[in-house]
Amino acid sequence: MRLVNTYLSVEELKKQDITIIRHLFTKEYAENIEVNSYKYEDRKYFETDFDIIDVEFHNENIYKEIDKLINIHEQAIQLINQDVEIIVANDDTDTEIQLLEKNCHDISGFGLFITKRKINKIKPYYTSGICNAYLNFENVSFGVIF
Repeated sequence: MRLVNTYLSVEELKKQDITIIRHLFTKEYAENIEVNSYKYEDRKYFETDFDIIDVEFHNENIYKEIDKLINIHEQAIQLINQDVEIIVANDDTDTEIQLLEKNCHDISGFGLFITKRKINKIKPYYTSGICNAYLNFENVSFGVIF
């Protein structure tokens, strides 16, 4: 599976920030990490994808893997110099990005969404003084069959 970790930011992430985030991933994952940046004219956010190629998750360790991802993103939020929101899904995050662009509170169908904000009416899977992480396996399986 290709695990897409999309960082959404109002300004383009600096090369230094991309290097920091990529390093956080390579410390935890032996798989190849691909980084791509996008800015579509009709979109509010700059998108920077950190894709983990051919990663596999299993039922017995899916929550441990989700926690590891949250930890990586939480560290990144602390180390880079701008606010980001992060969408994590298998293969593609474009649908989620379009939904977020229309309504920044409609994250109910996202696999994993990490933000500094508190989303009303949705209980976070994880919360700290740094971020809130919202997890939903209904529309995004992360390659695991429950």
